[in-house]
Amino acid sequence: MTNDGQGRGSWAAYAAALWAFIFAIFHVIWAAGWYVGLDPEWARIAFAKKPFLIYDLVIAGIGVFAVPVALALARPWGRRLPRRLVGLFAWGGTGLLTLGAVVTVVKTVYSVATGQFVVEPRSLLGNLWFYLGAVLFGLAT
Repeated sequence: MTNDGQGRGSWAAYAAALWAFIFAIFHVIWAAGWYVGLDPEWARIAFAKKPFLIYDLVIAGIGVFAVPVALALARPWGRRLPRRLVGLFAWGGTGLLTLGAVVTVVKTVYSVATGQFVVEPRSLLGNLWFYLGAVLFGLAT
């Protein structure tokens, strides 16, 4: 990283921050009852369950927290923070996103192998969104 905080991975950190912001916004929108991009019938049933709603809001909070973590990797003010702590959060987020992506791949391979695979555009888009987040946080970190 250069002295001005604009290292080669800066674009990835900014992209990861934007990704996390959009991720958080969608979870808040869904918790508020606007099911953009989701199957409305499934979403109404799922969000009617308090534990699921709480889970969704926790996920939104993690997304909000991830924005400054990603920015700390690229901005000069991030160098004033404990690097180990920033690294722990950045690698932790990368690990969680990668784990989520791996789970979707395993589930897809299993459904293909058992003849149960059905192309679902919403699911595909959601999976690609996780892959993008994992790649951006990985590059930024």
